[in-house]
Amino acid sequence: MKGIIVGILLLVSSGVFAAAPTCGTDSSGNAYCQYTGKVKKIYINSGGGILLYFDTPLDKAVAESVGFTPTKTNAAYNLVSTNPDFAKMFYSTALAAQASKRDVTIQMRGTLSGYLKFDRIWLTE
Repeated sequence: MKGIIVGILLLVSSGVFAAAPTCGTDSSGNAYCQYTGKVKKIYINSGGGILLYFDTPLDKAVAESVGFTPTKTNAAYNLVSTNPDFAKMFYSTALAAQASKRDVTIQMRGTLSGYLKFDRIWLTE
């Protein structure tokens, strides 16, 4: 009986956390990493930096396997000044996901200030 309860707890708790970001290459051979899960935390500062924190950190070795060398693995980053319209839409989409407790998918290509640099976002139903 005790084993069944532990098994049920493990099954239930496994859905609480999202998988860590994964990395691969697209059909054109371009490297990217992707995170699907909850928006644990989102941050923006007066310098124009936006951080979206992952529910489960990235494994550095996974990113390095496609040529990225992040030094910080708990979030993805971008600068508002790079593309202000995209930054506003990204931030509002991430906030909507967080407020509605829905999963978000973001893709990252390259690094910026030690983080993977996000460049697209999806909000799932």
